[in-house]
This record gives sequence, C-alpha cells and structure tokens, in this order.
Amino acid sequence: MRARMEILETSLIERIVDEALSILETTGVLVEHDDAFDRLVVAGFTGTKDNRRITFPRPIMEEALASAPSSLTLHDRDGNPHATLSGDRVHFVPGSSALRILDRKTGEIREPSSPDFVDYVKIANGMKHLSYLSTAFIPKDVPQDIADAWRLYMVLSYSKQPIVSGAFTAFGVPRMGQLMAYFRDDRQDLIDRPMSIFTCCPNTPLRWGEDPISNIIDCAEWGIPMEIVPVLLLGMISPSTTVGALVLHTAEVLSGLAIAQRIRPGTPVLFGGAPASFHMKLMTNPMTAVEALQLYCGYAQIADHLKIPSQAYMALSDSKFNDSQAGLETGMGAILASLAGINSVSGPGMLDYVNCFSLEKLAFDDEVVAHARRFIEPVEVKEDLPTQALIDELVREKHLMMSEHTLEHWPEELYIPGPMVDRTNWEQWEEHGSKTFKERAAEVIDECLEDYDVEPLDAALHKEIRTLFASTCSDKEVALPEFE
Repeated sequence: MRARMEILETSLIERIVDEALSILETTGVLVEHDDAFDRLVVAGFTGTKDNRRITFPRPIMEEALASAPSSLTLHDRDGNPHATLSGDRVHFVPGSSALRILDRKTGEIREPSSPDFVDYVKIANGMKHLSYLSTAFIPKDVPQDIADAWRLYMVLSYSKQPIVSGAFTAFGVPRMGQLMAYFRDDRQDLIDRPMSIFTCCPNTPLRWGEDPISNIIDCAEWGIPMEIVPVLLLGMISPSTTVGALVLHTAEVLSGLAIAQRIRPGTPVLFGGAPASFHMKLMTNPMTAVEALQLYCGYAQIADHLKIPSQAYMALSDSKFNDSQAGLETGMGAILASLAGINSVSGPGMLDYVNCFSLEKLAFDDEVVAHARRFIEPVEVKEDLPTQALIDELVREKHLMMSEHTLEHWPEELYIPGPMVDRTNWEQWEEHGSKTFKERAAEVIDECLEDYDVEPLDAALHKEIRTLFASTCSDKEVALPEFE
C-alpha cells in the first residue's frame, strides 16, 4: 500500500462540501467587473445587478462538477505528454511569482533581472526530482505590463518542460495564450495538448476582482488549465477553525470551477490554495503554520472526494534565509503534501512568504522532494516473506552485505542522496574538503549550467514573439533585454 494521511472523516467531507454549496447558492460571490458580471448572468448564473453578486444554483454546480476533468496531462514544448495529474500522483514544481531573489554570490536580497531568470530556467531544468517548471520570479528590467508573458517566453525559450504561470492583469491571458500557440498547430491543438497551468486567485472572502475573473474567463476560452488558489488568512479574512476555513475555501474554489465550466465545459481546473495563519501579534501571514498545513491536507481530501486534481503552495519556507527554519518548514510541507496526495505542489526554492526566490534553496529542495517521494513509494513484499532464510543467513554470516537478496534490492530500497545532503562523518567531511551548504549548492548549480543542452528556439520564432511584445506593450519604444 502507499503511505497516506487523512484528517477528515468521509461524513465530515460531505458536510463541508454541502455547506459550501449552500453558501454559493445563498450568498454567492461578488463579481467586481461589470462586463464579466453581465456575461455570467447570460451564461445562466443568478445575478443581482444592484450588488453585483452571483449565486450558484445546485443544478449548475452539479453540472459543473460533472464536466470538470478528473485528470490533466501536461505536455512539453514539443507537444509530448510529460506529467499526468490525477489520483494520488504527486508532482513538485518551483514556487512562483516572487518579487525578489536571494543572490547566491553576494548573499543580498535584490530585484531580479532577465539574466537571473535565464539562469533559473537552466538550473531548474537540470533538477532531477522536480516534475516541471514555473515562472518563479518577476524580472524588473522589462515593462511590468508584459512581465507575465515575458517570464513565460523565457521558460519556453530555455526549457521544453510544462510551466505553472499566470497573468498579472485583466488583459494578460490572451497574449500569453497567443505566445503558447506558437508552439502548437493551432488553438485547438493547444487545448488538446496543454503546456501550462495558470493560477487564478479569488479575493477572499467570496469576491472575484477584475483581474482574476477576467483571467478565468480568458483561460476557459483558450482552454488553458487553471488552478483556483484562494489565499485564506485564518483568523483575519477566514474562520480561524479548520472546518470553517475549509467550507469557505471550498466555496471559493468551486465558484471558480463553476464559472470556468460554464464558459467552456471540460476546462481542466485544479483545486488549489495558498492559505496562511494570521499572526495576531506580528500581523504576518505564515504559510507554513501548522494550521495552514492542516488546511492543505484537509482540502486535498475534499478535492479527491470531488474527483478534481489538487494543487498547494507547500514545500516552501517563510524564513528569510536558508537556515534550519527553512529546512524544517520545507521538509514538513513536502512530506505532508506527499502523504496527502496533492497533485501539483508549488514551493521549492521559495523563501519569505513567497516573496523571495533562492537558487541555493532550489538545489536543496530538489533533495527534499526526492526524500518525500521515496517515503510514499508502496511497501511491497520483495522476496522477504517468509523471512526465515534471510534470518538464517544473517545469523550464519553476521551480516547481509553480500547476500543475493541485498545485492538485488539495495539499489532501489536504500536511497543515496545527492551532494546537497551530507551523509559523511566529521573525518570524511574534512577529507572531502569541509564543504559548506553554500559550496555544495554552488557545485550543483554550476553542474546544471554546464550540462544544460536544451535545443534553442529558431531565430525567426524569437523575432515573431518579440514583435508580439513590441505591439502589445504600453511602451512602444521599449528596448527588450537580449539574451543568448
């Protein structure tokens, strides 16, 4: 069997879902965009023009849940199947949308640039245990009205892997959809072979602002899979209790799912989230608080109950540095996400309340991911029941190092970590150069950069994409950064 963890009884899951559906039917959500409100009313939702609230009758919700896919297969840049999100399959991906980076050479926190982003893509592309990439942080050397698409462009330029991304503005998705369409035969081919998941965040409590509601509608029209990611703050804009927060969280996710299904039935939607506990003394929002971790695990069960793929911002740290706190929070999150069976886990590389990205942390987190994945591998009988013959050999030989059983099974059973995890004793450590965490990370990062060998894009395609940016950027005279 596969190791797993559940914190909710089935009867409680059913009550939470029923309560969430009742709230959507009576309270509904506020749609803070007139055109989107009108369109949703035309699409069949009940709307009150005076307060711009949309409510969700049960039949519409049942229809939406029936049409939402239970599985999503992401394809790479070339259109080949890459990762399937379904059941209890767990995939880890770098955290996304940090505002700053922790410079690995100077130790300073600073604003990132396009060259930083290119390095990130090349390094992340070489990580052995991450399933696909994300648009991890926001370069500041381009106009910010195109920064969302610019990040996507750089990932597509330097990696073939699928991407977790998203738009920053109400008008961002169509441009990004057009950018991805360059890598498919046509728009339908992009729907049939999706290469990205876009994040859409409701404005808790029960509001959809102009940007996220526009993004949902545009993603559905383009057939771009999306993750609905409520950002609950327990005790501030959410009930402080787990069950109450789960009801609100579920209602917000299902409102986005229903809207997407009404626009284009069959649009893939992930049951996502980025909840945090509100610190009553410091006025901060720790995403790695134990209460938030419990909420993640709870809604993973709800997603599984509803047969919807799941997503979570876990395996990250609220710490400002790569210290013991970062290791504690990242490791706990990775193990719990794996045990909960969350399909897409966004977090590796992320520090400081998802505000700062660290390449050194990414290198270490790749090993954290490997450990978490190893822990949930099924436990099976492997020629060790009955055990009497092995015990007899052990008693006779005093060890099993050269046993046929050991020689056959230890390469798979006894995981040997990479260089980021130091398993030497003190004498061995000194013998091997007394390497620190930073030195080991530097070697891993340099190795990824040296081994990078992704086929570059055609120069004509680069030119076409840059023409798209020039024609859609608010600054028509902008000089976009050049890179290899």
